[in-house]
Amino acid sequence: MKHRICAAMALAGALFAAQAAAQEFPRQPVKLVVPFAAGGPADIQARWLGVKLGAALGQPVVIDNRAGAGGVLGAQAVINAPADGHTLLFASVGAVAIAPYLMDKQPYDVARDLAPVIRVATAPMVLVSSSTGRHRDLAALVADAKVHPGKVSYASAGPGTTTQLGSELLKREVGAEMIHIPYKGAAPALTDVMAGTVDVMFADAPVVLPYIKGGKLRALAVGTPTRVEGLPDVPTTAEGGYRNVLASTWYGVLAPAKTPPAVVKRLNSAIATVLASPDAVSFFGSQALIVNGGTPEEFGSFVASESKRWTALAKAAGVRMD
Repeated sequence: MKHRICAAMALAGALFAAQAAAQEFPRQPVKLVVPFAAGGPADIQARWLGVKLGAALGQPVVIDNRAGAGGVLGAQAVINAPADGHTLLFASVGAVAIAPYLMDKQPYDVARDLAPVIRVATAPMVLVSSSTGRHRDLAALVADAKVHPGKVSYASAGPGTTTQLGSELLKREVGAEMIHIPYKGAAPALTDVMAGTVDVMFADAPVVLPYIKGGKLRALAVGTPTRVEGLPDVPTTAEGGYRNVLASTWYGVLAPAKTPPAVVKRLNSAIATVLASPDAVSFFGSQALIVNGGTPEEFGSFVASESKRWTALAKAAGVRMD
């Protein structure tokens, strides 16, 4: 009986501590770590979210860009931060579901070292070519790749990125060989695609949308089950006969693993409210982004399934990261 009383007291104490932590949070400015350089899609979204979240929490949200190693350096900085909710990670699929599992020495395990808060938005990936290129649509590209194996080239922002893995997925599904031309970032890769130096590239919709509208890139297909609002005239990969070629880059917020559940819940609620606002619909919609949301548990399950999917593809294709 004594042991039961002690256990009950301990549980009550833990619950009281968790509730107190949630009531006191946030006690200071919140740091939102973006594991990529300033000016990119993740940074733009994080800065918009930071302003709105700061207003909701009553404390400023400061953006901290920690670029390097495909997002791994920024993720490590958050993992090593105090687990009190004042340091958060604004990550993309690469940093939490791909990069750490393609390195010779795995730097961290997301399920063990990070606490999912909420999935924020998804950027559909668009297969693009030069506006003057020989491939008018997805069917023409696939036919060319099959007739001339190893002659069609595709660009990527680097090994292990979704820009490479989207094309690797397409290669696997159509059964045709294409040559990978890796770059250090999406910008130089797209420059060569626009010039016709490289045939095609799978890239995030927000990045390529201005070039498509400006007539510098031709959209061959979008890697989603249904058409994208910002590109209603672009057929999907499913419409082209490749229902399994689904490629997108998603973004979400995570915290250090031992962050009190009550704090995670408050962060989730605050961000979910922001994402449900008309401002969010306008902001994300203007960039052809799909607003997500959901519970921490749903985000955690999604990260696990995405990691399994992309890393299996990467390893089958022999993709490694330094």
